[in-house]
Amino acid sequence: MKKRLVLILLLLVTAHNSFAAEFLENAAPTKGTKSDWMELKSGEWLRGTFEGMYSGKVEFDSEEFDLVKFDTDDIKEIFTKGNSNINLNAPKIEINKLHKQLLADKQQISGNLSFKENHFIVTHEDGTTEIISANEIASISSGELKESNYWSADIFLGIDVLRGNTKQVTITGKASAERRTALTRFRADYLTTYTEVSKGEKTADNKRLTSSFDLYQTQHFYWRAASVEYVSDPFKNIDSKYTLGVGAGYDIIYTSSTDWSITTGPGYQYLEYSSVEVGENKSVSTALLFLDSRFKTEVTDDIDFIWNYHMYFVNKESGTYTHHMETTLETELVEDFKLNLSLFWDRIENPVIFADGTSPDKDDFKTMFSVGYSY
Repeated sequence: MKKRLVLILLLLVTAHNSFAAEFLENAAPTKGTKSDWMELKSGEWLRGTFEGMYSGKVEFDSEEFDLVKFDTDDIKEIFTKGNSNINLNAPKIEINKLHKQLLADKQQISGNLSFKENHFIVTHEDGTTEIISANEIASISSGELKESNYWSADIFLGIDVLRGNTKQVTITGKASAERRTALTRFRADYLTTYTEVSKGEKTADNKRLTSSFDLYQTQHFYWRAASVEYVSDPFKNIDSKYTLGVGAGYDIIYTSSTDWSITTGPGYQYLEYSSVEVGENKSVSTALLFLDSRFKTEVTDDIDFIWNYHMYFVNKESGTYTHHMETTLETELVEDFKLNLSLFWDRIENPVIFADGTSPDKDDFKTMFSVGYSY
């Protein structure tokens, strides 16, 4: 009798464990209003916020692992609490029809989003649903249609003060902002250095402002609809320089730890020199070809490496060839505050001579140590 009871007990335990394992394998978190959920094909569930999909990578801000990126092939299921905006691939888009494309209903879809079997399911406000293959989608932005959800920004400031035998004040500043939706990306970057020594004499006073507007056509390919740059650096004999450009770009790498994009195209530049020799033009203009490369990777969980490179091919009167390169190590301090160490290298292949006959150096190197805040 005891043997029978033991056998029955063992059978019940085995059946219970088998049932529990099967239940846990197929169970899904309860859909609520506070969190989004994502299940990987490994069976692991992530809780947090679905941030969107860019360059074929789903971005999910996990409460445990922070922002992570996955291929859709690695994802089993997603369900979200709010609405998302989906931008479909547009292989037949034409530059002179961009405005129509932005307004086309078939190009952009909005609604509550879920994901299963490599397809996104969109539930509209009227209750109807639409199933879209992940391969048909260029990008997705998540969240309510309010402006703050589209923006991210950084601002850094460094101050170096010397007193005593040497009197010097150096102020460096760097700021960047990005607005990204399912269809577009706007970027703006600002960099400045100001140095003053004894009796108010300046030894550095330069400013650089760049901005660009991109329109995504597929998951990786985009049109650079416009780019603008303003530079002022009297110590390099540049009173003011304005550069305009258009082109096309491609996101070469877009993973959980590394982003790399390259953009190229034609443009136009207008430049006014601070001073020139007698008989030389103080202002020149030229057509140009530009190359813009942006690279960012995570060295560790707290340290990022950034390498940005901007190059212009212009006529000889404008310098023949110029570039601006930035190499940065950025580490998190507390909350949204960061520590930034940057090295900048600017080069003008043929600098224009000042009115007194002296010539600026071809290369300028600058380091920047600063503390900043990220939004």
